[in-house]
Amino acid sequence: MRPAEGALPWDWQAPPFDPRDTAGREALTTRQVAERFIQLFYVDDNPVDAFTCWMHPDYIQHNPNAPTGRDATLAMMQASMARLPDLGHEVRRVVWGDADLVAVHFRFQREAGTRGYAIMDLLRVERGYIVEHWDVMQEVPDPAAAKNANGMF
Repeated sequence: MRPAEGALPWDWQAPPFDPRDTAGREALTTRQVAERFIQLFYVDDNPVDAFTCWMHPDYIQHNPNAPTGRDATLAMMQASMARLPDLGHEVRRVVWGDADLVAVHFRFQREAGTRGYAIMDLLRVERGYIVEHWDVMQEVPDPAAAKNANGMF
């Protein structure tokens, strides 16, 4: 899946940065770290590189359905990817925080052709690493059952 039009402030097909370049990570801003992670994880659907490059090994996971720590979370995601080869992310918007937080609002589909989920990930960045993650997840309902026509995105 590709990002929604205007969701990212860079050309997602040719980003103006190397998303795997961690050189000088401590000098990178929260936004620069998040941009690189977003490109790898959500756009390129490459959690292995995204986590290896940008997640701190001891990162704190607040989702009660996922283990904490980079390696444990990555192992869980790799198992999901093996079971669900068509899963994907469509970034709809990014909220750039003032300090160490970035929010990513996206559609997640486990299987192609499904309505999927509306998710908001909140990432905390410290010294060039993503060190903490929260998320809120809501299933996208059948539009016929919705009480308004605004949609989830």
